[in-house]
Amino acid sequence: MQKTQAYTDFVKLLTQHQPALRGFIIALLPGCDDVGDVLQETNVVLWEKMGSYQAGSNFQAWAFSVAKIKVMQYWDQQKKTRGVSLSQVALEAIATARIEESHTVEDMKLLALEQCMHNLRGTEQAVVNARYTRGESLESLAKHLGTSGGSLRVTLFRIRNKLRKCVDMRLKEQGGLT
Repeated sequence: MQKTQAYTDFVKLLTQHQPALRGFIIALLPGCDDVGDVLQETNVVLWEKMGSYQAGSNFQAWAFSVAKIKVMQYWDQQKKTRGVSLSQVALEAIATARIEESHTVEDMKLLALEQCMHNLRGTEQAVVNARYTRGESLESLAKHLGTSGGSLRVTLFRIRNKLRKCVDMRLKEQGGLT
């Protein structure tokens, strides 16, 4: 049972970070048709090394380090077969810039979300915190609030939309990010 939960948690993390991982690989392989293959190879290595990932640590940083190794292997192969290469220094510079950029964007998103959470009414904040911070089930939360599960789903949908619009607006104000 515990091993199954670990697999489930790992798959959730891997799935959640796919867009960032793809973006990282694209940055290291600009204009390359093999991004999908390198991403797939990276995912295979991440799965194989799942046991070495420390739950609760920075999954994205760990996944990026594996992806960087796979990209370096890709460039080594390209150098051997086609005479095309990218220097180690250039690759490191691109990787570092991309990692710093991803942290900055994530920080901006989290700050915007935090600010938007403060704009919610007290009851809306309580519902969001109960559901997403404490992980209460819909059924349990609906019972506690004296409402139906369907009604609570609609309420959460509306709150998420309100937060999404607020975050998007704040990010646009901060530099055109969405």
